Amino acid sequence: MIVLLIIIGLLTVLLWACWSSARSYYQNGRIKGMDEAVQQIVRGIGRHYEMAARSTPSGVSNAIAEIKALLNQRHPLKTQDVERHHLQISLLADAIGEACCSKGQAEGVEMMAPAEGYLRVDLSVIELLQLSRLAHLGFLHMMPNYRGLEVQRFSDELDAQEGARSIYTLERVIPLKERPFVDPAAHYIWREQLISDWWQPPTPKRAEYVKDLRSLVTPPLTTTSP
Repeated sequence: MIVLLIIIGLLTVLLWACWSSARSYYQNGRIKGMDEAVQQIVRGIGRHYEMAARSTPSGVSNAIAEIKALLNQRHPLKTQDVERHHLQISLLADAIGEACCSKGQAEGVEMMAPAEGYLRVDLSVIELLQLSRLAHLGFLHMMPNYRGLEVQRFSDELDAQEGARSIYTLERVIPLKERPFVDPAAHYIWREQLISDWWQPPTPKRAEYVKDLRSLVTPPLTTTSP
């Protein structure tokens, strides 16, 4: 009976030793694989920044240093050690992603920035249409040899307000030193005042003026007697 218990104890110890050895071998293999993967990542990052003649971002450098320090530790591996390696690799991935995002954003801003001496203005389709129409009419009336008789006016109050806002959008981006006027807001207020003064309840004088304008736009119909 005693011999049987001794044999069972020895088999138990042997099984535990085999299981512990296999587990340690498995953990060492995982750590070794992580080590090789990190080395390849570090080599690729270093080559990338060497070709670009730039230094490695501080966040990436710190994450790489922490992983190297963790991999250089020589002590019996535990489950927590593998989790720590996973955490450090995740931090390295976050640092690389943040560096890529910052680089892409900086290059995008540089690419979208206007050339020196130029300005960039964001305009909607309505503003472009308004400015195109107003610029064309302004050019015609600035030419000494223009003898146009057609009358072109804003269709309603909203149309006039859109035109006023479109002009103000251009005026306010003119550099302060280059402005032929002091305050673009004063021009905008003046235009709004013209709009509010015109689109009021009609008066007899204004109704007669509108009638005269319509007669200029639409020629009177002529009738022939039979």
